[in-house]
Amino acid sequence: MVRAGWRQMFSALSHREFRVLWFGMLPSMFALQMGSVVIGFVAYDISGIAAVLGLIAAGMGIPMFSLSLIGGVVADRVRKRNVILFSQLAIGIAVTLIGVLILTDLIEIWHLVVMALVQGTAFAFNMPARQAYIAEVVPRDALMNAVALNNAGMSMSRIAGPAAAGLLMSIPAIGSGGVFLLMGSMYAIAITALFWVPPGTAHPSRHSGIHQLKDGLSYVKNHPVLRILLLLALAPIVLGMPYVQIMPVFAEDVFDVGASGLGTLMALNGVGALIGSLIIASAGNVERRGLLQLGLGVTFGVSLAIFAFSPSYILALVAIVVVGGAGSGYMTLNNTLLIMNAGPEYHGRVMSLGMMSFSMMPLGSVPVSWIVDQVGAPITIGVAGIGLAVVVGIVAILSENYRKI
Repeated sequence: MVRAGWRQMFSALSHREFRVLWFGMLPSMFALQMGSVVIGFVAYDISGIAAVLGLIAAGMGIPMFSLSLIGGVVADRVRKRNVILFSQLAIGIAVTLIGVLILTDLIEIWHLVVMALVQGTAFAFNMPARQAYIAEVVPRDALMNAVALNNAGMSMSRIAGPAAAGLLMSIPAIGSGGVFLLMGSMYAIAITALFWVPPGTAHPSRHSGIHQLKDGLSYVKNHPVLRILLLLALAPIVLGMPYVQIMPVFAEDVFDVGASGLGTLMALNGVGALIGSLIIASAGNVERRGLLQLGLGVTFGVSLAIFAFSPSYILALVAIVVVGGAGSGYMTLNNTLLIMNAGPEYHGRVMSLGMMSFSMMPLGSVPVSWIVDQVGAPITIGVAGIGLAVVVGIVAILSENYRKI
């Protein structure tokens, strides 16, 4: 029974194309998470100004938000493998150049901002294409498992990537420049793997890209299930996920555990996300996926409120694991249902709308940070968690058709 459950958890890997894609993309996911640490370290080391970190975050978030719809149109018009390949190539070149500039002592802040713009632009094309491409390399009955394993890979990278980057930067022979060059080599591995998978299906159209963009928006507008799914994708981005940016405040001012405590909180959150993804991966063709997602959404919000109002650090550690698991499971199901309920010719455009929601996360941290300064982190995040549970609960009550998905 245990062996059968283990096979079920990784069943999508039995499909060769997805297996190559998944293992090939792991290095790039790892490099991305390493970059989340080393980019900020280099920027602050050069400038000594914390506001520069926000500038770099905006440099990545703005093109992700503004170009994701175009990325969705491109993903639907051309072969998705090629979109993924060229976007990975752009990022790989950018991080390699940054590594060279650091090692030659020529690095400046504007270089890092340009790199953030390149990454944000590349992700605006990469993410819709990659999510839609998964649906082409596995059969429909393996789709939820494949999406869950994709999320599990990102969760593993969130746990190990930042720790590895910090360790490698502390080694004088490697330093931050060496880490950037290592990241470039990881993207090279991912690019090489893409030549071993099929290019995917293109849906060329005689209509212009603008027409296809409008057609995609109209398609979603007139599709009741997709409308609800996109609302449910936006809700945790606005109300739930800002806790990640506020975590240092909890570590320093609320629980008084310093940098080591912050590392523990973030690591356990990543562990919870990994567990949540693997549980969804092992769920197989579970019925009533809509109801399951709604339950996970309420759990996400309630556990976030418990974390925010925790009277002790130990309770907060337990709560943050649940937050990571419920949030990861919720988003995995949302992405799965978006793909399964959209026509193949609309996969890229539908996923690009989900990408727009995701790209709002770094931008949404600005007003949340301001509110934290006014009323404190526990009230801000606790009320947001309760609000998330209420929003998801309202959908559960009002949408009988969604509950039956």
